[in-house]
Amino acid sequence: MAWKSDHTPRSGGTTHGIIAILAAVTLLSFSDALVKMSGDNFGLAQLVLLRSTVAAVLLAAWLLPMHGRSSLRLTRRGWVWARSLCLAAMWLSYYAALPAMSFALAAACYYTAPAWMALLGRALLGMKVGGRGWTAVALSLAGVLLVVSPSTDTFTPLLLLPLAAAGFYALAGLITWSRCQAESPGAMAFTLNLCLVCVAAAALLLLSLFRPGGTESFILALWPRLTLADWSLAFVLGCLLAVIATAVATAYRLAPTPVLGVFDTAYLGFAAIWGAVLFGDVLTARETLGIALIACSAILMSGGRQERKDHFS
Repeated sequence: MAWKSDHTPRSGGTTHGIIAILAAVTLLSFSDALVKMSGDNFGLAQLVLLRSTVAAVLLAAWLLPMHGRSSLRLTRRGWVWARSLCLAAMWLSYYAALPAMSFALAAACYYTAPAWMALLGRALLGMKVGGRGWTAVALSLAGVLLVVSPSTDTFTPLLLLPLAAAGFYALAGLITWSRCQAESPGAMAFTLNLCLVCVAAAALLLLSLFRPGGTESFILALWPRLTLADWSLAFVLGCLLAVIATAVATAYRLAPTPVLGVFDTAYLGFAAIWGAVLFGDVLTARETLGIALIACSAILMSGGRQERKDHFS
């Protein structure tokens, strides 16, 4: 499968893309905080299945009456499903890590995504980030390192899960930017949730067949009994996901991936707020400095011009 970008820049697209991604990460950080706070009541596959079922139904109920079946039609079905599988892997990896570490630490590891985006964009699409852009990425990574503060106490194999999530998210962003320009955000959001339902259902089937040990854990739990409050939370998470998925798809159709990858790190600031409000995790001076560096990198990247080669084979 050769990579070839079919994107034609749109007037004002970058600004609108930045606004869309900031709205998405605001809602996403809150949604993820709710998942961490209530994860003990669900199984991972169960939560993903319920949330995405709600989101898919809501998206279909919104799109079909307004635009008919054509609103869900895909031009490049293979690429949209490849994007959706990357995002499914991202969510499963990230959510699997949340119970085992602080929200801020998981978020910081996840936000190596801008570096992944720049490296993969250069390798796969021939995108030239430029000196200013690379400086912004370096500042972002420095900020992440300050927040994580790697040491023998904090570095565990579990940190690989949010790092893997970052790689999957970066690849999904590049696919959206380079191959999904002709797709509608609604169709991509619906396909993503349909993919998540299929992946979660497959995971539940495997769990029921093989019944591995540790089935009381969040990752391996098959189907814990849910209360009315749990069902209500799953519905709220599904509503949030429907909006988030549409906003992310819109953003990555409008603006270059490296630009959005840096603005996407606003998630860290929101994660710090939710961490303090919901979990009592107050940022240290070092962590605050790290988030400030990430904010500086976003400002620097927004002022830089992104250049792109048209082909990569």
